[in-house]
Amino acid sequence: MAAPPNPMAFDLFHAASPVLAATSWGFFIFFGILIVLAGLAYWLMRSHRVSDVHVQGFIHRLEQGGLVSWVKLAILLAAIAFMLGMWFFDVTIPIISQSPNGFRGLSHEKAIEQAQIAREIQRGNGFSTKMVRPAALWQLEQHGRQFPIDRTPDTYHAPLSPFINAWVFKASDAVNDALRKLSVNVQFFSRFVYDETMTKKGIIFAYDRIIAFTQVIFFLLAVLVNYFTAKRLFDDRLAVLGMGLLLLCQAFWNFAISGLPQMLMLLLFSGGMHTLLRAVEAKNESRSPIKWIIATGVLFSLLALTHGLTIWILAGVILFVVIYFRPLGREAGILAAIFLVFYGPWMARNYAVCGSPVGIGWYSGLEGVRASESEIMRSMELPLADVTPRIYRRKVQAAVLDQLGKIFEFLGKVLPAPVFFVALLHPFRRKETADMRWAIALLWIFAVVGMSVFGMPEKEGVRANDLHVLFIPLMTFYGLAFIMVMWTRLEIHGEFFRRAFLVTIYLISALPFIDNFLDMIGPPKSRVQWPPYIPPYIAILAEWTRSDEMIMSDMPWAVAWYADRRSLWLPMTTKAYIQLNDYDQLKGQIVGLYLTPVSGNGAFIGDIVSGEYREWAPFITRNVNVRDFPLHAAKALPMDGQCIYYSDRDRWTAHED
Repeated sequence: MAAPPNPMAFDLFHAASPVLAATSWGFFIFFGILIVLAGLAYWLMRSHRVSDVHVQGFIHRLEQGGLVSWVKLAILLAAIAFMLGMWFFDVTIPIISQSPNGFRGLSHEKAIEQAQIAREIQRGNGFSTKMVRPAALWQLEQHGRQFPIDRTPDTYHAPLSPFINAWVFKASDAVNDALRKLSVNVQFFSRFVYDETMTKKGIIFAYDRIIAFTQVIFFLLAVLVNYFTAKRLFDDRLAVLGMGLLLLCQAFWNFAISGLPQMLMLLLFSGGMHTLLRAVEAKNESRSPIKWIIATGVLFSLLALTHGLTIWILAGVILFVVIYFRPLGREAGILAAIFLVFYGPWMARNYAVCGSPVGIGWYSGLEGVRASESEIMRSMELPLADVTPRIYRRKVQAAVLDQLGKIFEFLGKVLPAPVFFVALLHPFRRKETADMRWAIALLWIFAVVGMSVFGMPEKEGVRANDLHVLFIPLMTFYGLAFIMVMWTRLEIHGEFFRRAFLVTIYLISALPFIDNFLDMIGPPKSRVQWPPYIPPYIAILAEWTRSDEMIMSDMPWAVAWYADRRSLWLPMTTKAYIQLNDYDQLKGQIVGLYLTPVSGNGAFIGDIVSGEYREWAPFITRNVNVRDFPLHAAKALPMDGQCIYYSDRDRWTAHED
């Protein structure tokens, strides 16, 4: 065991110096492959006596014939592969790209928390967590239940995404074991599959890459599903144009690499909307829509099991079905029954665990009413008094106005997407196309109300409760269709002007994507999500504690994930900690306090001294006499002492040899 090494030993903030293309093995391999392919092509032409007529025929098919679609598909797949290489495999562009600036680890706290739940599932511990919310302790007390130390059930998150991640972890471990048995050492795979233990070489945790890469796959599948939906709503040309806009939407990539389940949600939502469209088509063609209604119910129920907030969207689906289909209520009843079959067991499990069928997650709806979500979850007594509909009205009203004012941002800054609301006034010829726009609008209204009730605590970047992202594809297709209709009515003739117009739409919509791409090939930057995450320096806490001990922290999700230790979210007051410690509610297992820039990077007066961490301000500012405090030993950690660890005793000196 060793103490945290010098920060630069990990090369956290600078990649290796760029290697000139002329001296790079990759350069020689690349051009060697080109030479081999060229020689193979020449040999085939000579051996088969390919004439000029054959060559001209091939070129004609390449430009105008059946090969055009295949060439376009090959170019699209090559572009996607290139972007994945830059994000996850540290691919650089010789001379242009100075260093790999791709994936830097999971960035969102709820993604990290779900990741550690998935690892517990993989280990056979069920849907349990190593992150403990004080509010969950309060809820257990209210229902007369004991806090389980060994396997703490999670009652905050929806189950589907962690279970899928657990299956992916098992698959990656199986691949890793197979490679080891075959004594294969492939660098390409080593970026994804190696020991789950955080080591000095593991700047980015392997499972971080696996989770983000899985979400990217879900995103690409969702784009494909939306292509087929748009093809049925409009035509193939518009579907292809819209698919290009989706692939260049930076919001999707941001959600994917954050590790949040939004891309899985996007796939399920897109599939549900496709089956709903097929049900509408069946109804208009006087066919039975039951099989498509059942498929819709299954997909939207799985969506609810991915994020509970999407139950609002399911309510919108049921209302649309009630209005649209006859006999009245039959299809809606089928949807409701399927939802109960899927979601009922999960509610029963929550009730058995904590006495509440909705768990602790629904208390996050108090965010913005009495306190922030973090304050609510860190409280041992939730602020439920005087919570009235009038207070909620003000919160919902403010949230709706905020969402409408930022609608272009919420819709991924894709230019045609907000035009959807104008397209609602356009009389589309096909009945299914005209009817589905109202279904999309109705579901979006329900989603906005749900997001307004429960709030979106994050003020910028990706938001865990963001449901707008699910509507970007369909709104983009409708907006693009309306724009093209208006362009046609302008009667501006000439292929050049039409293509220039489309290029302008693409450029405006892709500006964030282009900016991010230029950033990726630009000067080197941090290789990790700092602040506040540096995985190796969090993992060192595992060397200072036993697996049966607990660490208190302002970012317990990261301690649970990277250090693999149980972690209590820093209670609102020191009194609450003393009570937990003295009354032995946690079996005397709190042996450390880990403070990071999560609490220390705020404004000194507004956030630390008088903000939600005010009770812990002396510890955060290192201005406290810990002689009489149970955690009286202290150790400053990199970077630049911005993290500090308080412990029950000196646990590190013996390891610094």
